[in-house]
Amino acid sequence: MPDVTVKLADGVREVTVEISGADDALSRAEETAIRLYETAVASSTGGPRAGFSGWALNSDTERSPEEA
Repeated sequence: MPDVTVKLADGVREVTVEISGADDALSRAEETAIRLYETAVASSTGGPRAGFSGWALNSDTERSPEEA
């Protein structure tokens, strides 16, 4: 079981780093996650983002009384 788990995500990419048995596990995990994330961003295409970034969490749709 890891001592520290660090996750970085931006909605498209996600980096997870787990480190065990280090004196400075948190700082090492953070540094490694940032380095891996920067590599993933630099190597990815600049195309449009996939996902639901333009969607709202709530709905503006009204139901008719028959559906309620």
